[in-house]
Amino acid sequence: MTDRKGAEGGFYKGLIQVAAGCLHYTRRNRRGAVNKWRSGADYLRPYLPGHRGIALAPLVSAVDGYLAAMQEAGWPNLHMPKIVQE
Repeated sequence: MTDRKGAEGGFYKGLIQVAAGCLHYTRRNRRGAVNKWRSGADYLRPYLPGHRGIALAPLVSAVDGYLAAMQEAGWPNLHMPKIVQE
């Protein structure tokens, strides 16, 4: 079993933060979505391009796009990411 507080803690935190950002987005909570997506992507960047069989580069790229879209006026129509294997 892996230790979520060990060397890979950021990987797990990142995935959870990105998922939480998606939940905030579906609830139309701009601030919550932006905060969670930003922190989640930052946690995942050290593990790029992939880790533990998960392709993280497309996920982080999608989150970066969501963050840019959330800076625009109005509510963006975003499609939530899918986690894919490497």
